[in-house]
Amino acid sequence: MRYLQVIRAVSLLFLPLPLVSTSAAQSPVPTEIHAEIQHTYNFQPHTLTTAQINEKSTILDQFWKKAKLQRDVYVPALRQELTDFNNPPFFLYDGASLLSTLSNDPLDHKIILNAFAHSDIRDIQFKDYVLFVHKYAALGDDTTSAAFHILATPKFSIFIVEHYLTLNQDFCLIYMLFPTDQNLWLQPAIARLRYEQDETAQKSLLLLLWYAQTPDSDNALANFEKDATRPQASRTYANELIHRKDSVGLTARVLTITDSEQSLRDARRARMKAVSDEALYDFDDYTTKIIAKRK
Repeated sequence: MRYLQVIRAVSLLFLPLPLVSTSAAQSPVPTEIHAEIQHTYNFQPHTLTTAQINEKSTILDQFWKKAKLQRDVYVPALRQELTDFNNPPFFLYDGASLLSTLSNDPLDHKIILNAFAHSDIRDIQFKDYVLFVHKYAALGDDTTSAAFHILATPKFSIFIVEHYLTLNQDFCLIYMLFPTDQNLWLQPAIARLRYEQDETAQKSLLLLLWYAQTPDSDNALANFEKDATRPQASRTYANELIHRKDSVGLTARVLTITDSEQSLRDARRARMKAVSDEALYDFDDYTTKIIAKRK
């Protein structure tokens, strides 16, 4: 087994959660809880054998049970500890997953997503990570940092068994961002493309920006394509994306005659709240109509 399975977190993703307010004053984390976290998470799953993973899973289950039984103590402790990125990297993922089962306060979503962005991707089931972040994107949260976290892993890929659907890094990135407000991630994506050195990540960002279909994203693609310091393969890909709009003709423009561009963007965003091959087909269809409107 390559990674530690955190099935308990995934199985609870869509269950109703008790609301735990963050309005109360934050008290210092009890020393014993901080020490407990250091002891419980003193490992990284990707370095362990199957037997060791099973042993650690039992310890983690005990920690989760204790936290759920003492919610009033552990929720504020988790909030504080998850903002300390010096904590063990697997805690930043597993502890954030735990907090998500203890509170659905919107203020905790930011803590959870920021912690995810500082976890070690090698320790995490990729599919669990994408679906978790996608859930928060569908709620309208800013998932930019958590989504960009996968750009450092060129071979990042997941398989959705129910739809026989494989999503590589580019569409995993798209799924973790498009259900939320495009204004949250558009400029950060343009900025990231300016300094991104990995070719796979460059292509993922280029595709994301092409789907954005805005003047700013158009300019970002054009500037990248003209930049002689960039890898030729990535520049060629940018050129290919730029010219995709050339195939959108009169038929598409006629089909959108009664739709506004914003209504098409809203419908596309809503459709990406579903992870399926059918949703991706509709995503492309809406994008074609948006291109037709822009023409």
